[in-house]
Amino acid sequence: MTLFSNALADNSLSENRKALDWAQAPLWGESGRENGTFEVICQQVIDETSDIKTFVFQMKEKMHFTFKPGQFMTLMQELDGEMVYRSYTISSSPSRPYNLSLTIQKVEGGRLSGWLFDNLKPGTVIKATGPDGVFNLIDKPASKVLFLSASCGITPVMSMTRWMLDTCMESDIRFIHCAASEADIVYRRELEMLDEQHAHFNHSVVLDDRDGLLNQEMLQQLAPDLHSRTLYICGSPAYIEAVRQMVEAAGFDMSKFHHEVFNDAMIEEIASRNPVEAGAGAMMTLEKSGVAVEVNPGDLLVDKLLANKAPVIAACRAGVCGACKVQVLDGEVESSSQMTLTPAEIEQGYVLSCCSRVTGDVTVNI
Repeated sequence: MTLFSNALADNSLSENRKALDWAQAPLWGESGRENGTFEVICQQVIDETSDIKTFVFQMKEKMHFTFKPGQFMTLMQELDGEMVYRSYTISSSPSRPYNLSLTIQKVEGGRLSGWLFDNLKPGTVIKATGPDGVFNLIDKPASKVLFLSASCGITPVMSMTRWMLDTCMESDIRFIHCAASEADIVYRRELEMLDEQHAHFNHSVVLDDRDGLLNQEMLQQLAPDLHSRTLYICGSPAYIEAVRQMVEAAGFDMSKFHHEVFNDAMIEEIASRNPVEAGAGAMMTLEKSGVAVEVNPGDLLVDKLLANKAPVIAACRAGVCGACKVQVLDGEVESSSQMTLTPAEIEQGYVLSCCSRVTGDVTVNI
C-alpha cells in the first residue's frame, strides 16, 4: 500500500469515527444541563434582506438538535450588567439535527437583536434555552395546510414547510407570504426552488408596493380551497387580526386557525397593557425561598420576581413563549394573556408573569 493510499485509509477511518461520534451524540434536552441552558456556537451568518439575517448554530458540545417544527429557542446575553433574554423562532427543520437556524429581524431599539447583528460572527459562543412553543405541527398536526406569513413571521411556517418536504410526508402546502417589496422577501430563492421541485407545494408572494395589503379577494384567489385547509399564520398583531376577520367573514372553521404573534415590538406594548389602579402596598412571598417583599398593586409580576432574583426567564415579554410561567399559590393577579397555558395549568393557578399584574398580597411557588 502506498503512502497516498495509507493517508486515504487513515482519513476514511477518521471520518467514520466522526460520523459514529455524531450518531451516538445525545439529543438536545436529554443531557440534564442545569436550568436547561446550553451553549451554542455560531457557524454561519446569512444576509436575507437589509434588516434580516439567518444565524446558523451548532451545539458547543456534540449534541443533536431536537424540536418540533414551529418552536422557538431563547438566546441570552449579558448587556450592561443585565442578562437579556429574547426568544426567536427556529427556521430550520428538525429533520436536519446537526445545525439549527434562527432568522432574526433587527428591530430599531431592540437590545438583543441589535447586539446580535453587530457582534454575532462565526465562532461566537452564546447561551440558549429551549426548545419551547405550542405553535407547531406536532401538537397541531395537519397535512393539507395554508401557511400565511408577513415579514419575519415566515420563520415558523418555513420550518414546518422544510420538515414536511424533508420527511416526504403526505402533504398539500399552500404558502402565501406578504412583504413590503421584492427586496424584503425572505427565502425568495428557496421558495421558488421548492415550488419547482415539489408538485404539492405552491407559493405566492403579496407585495405591499405592487399589490397592496392582502385582502379577502386576494386570499380567495390565492387559496380558493381555503375551507378544506388548516391555517397556520404568523406575523404582526394587525396582520393576524386582519386575516382573522377575513376568514371569519368567509365562514372558515376557526378551530383550524392557528396563529403566533411574536415580535420585539410587542414588548413595550405588553408591559404597559391593562394596568390596574395603583393602591396601598402589598406583599409578595416566594414560597420556596421564603423571601417576602413589599410590592405595589399594578406592578408587573415578572419585574418583581426578577428584581428579587427569582429563577424566572422573561424571554418574549409578550405572553407567547411561556418561559415566565409561575404558579400562584395564594392571592390573585390580573392577567392579560393565558395563550400558552393549558386548562389544567390555569386550574392549578399558573400564570404568565410577564402579562400578570399584582392586585394584592400574592404567594408564588418559587
